[in-house]
Amino acid sequence: MDKMIIFYEDSKQSCRQFAQKLEQYENVQCRKASLYRDQPLIFAKGSRIGLVFESSNGKVPDIISHVIWRIVAEKQESHMIYITGGSREFLALRRAREDMQARGYAVKYIYTGYILEKLPLEKNRFPEYIMENLKQNRENVPAKGKKEFSKKEIRKKLWQERKQYKNYKKKKEAADNK
Repeated sequence: MDKMIIFYEDSKQSCRQFAQKLEQYENVQCRKASLYRDQPLIFAKGSRIGLVFESSNGKVPDIISHVIWRIVAEKQESHMIYITGGSREFLALRRAREDMQARGYAVKYIYTGYILEKLPLEKNRFPEYIMENLKQNRENVPAKGKKEFSKKEIRKKLWQERKQYKNYKKKKEAADNK
């Protein structure tokens, strides 16, 4: 795998812990996003970019947004976004991906805590799974425009998925409040 630079939100514990786990892999360098607050340009040539942050009501944190709009990296590479949690994480994921695409960067590896918890993996193996996907170039962006399913089937699947996500959030909040 090519060199990878992870910019993470260092004010959140979940982001710091995940970045520490990713830093154990070779060719991975983790950087605190807050260190780049005052820099007009952030150079990361010759490497993939990874963003690790926690959603705040569907918004990308300001410090991560600053990194997105100031970074100078390879346009041909596929970059990664991981959201550790927070409220309305899918909206934040979409916004971060759109910002990266507006800058001309392809984001083909997108993850949230919910997506990874649906996989039959233990929580401590999430970084390993992500790094394996990056090494083998297994993109996980859903394909758009699938003609195999009718609109009714798609609506039904989305409704079921939304229901499962709401249950997941309720269980997670209940576990956090204990």
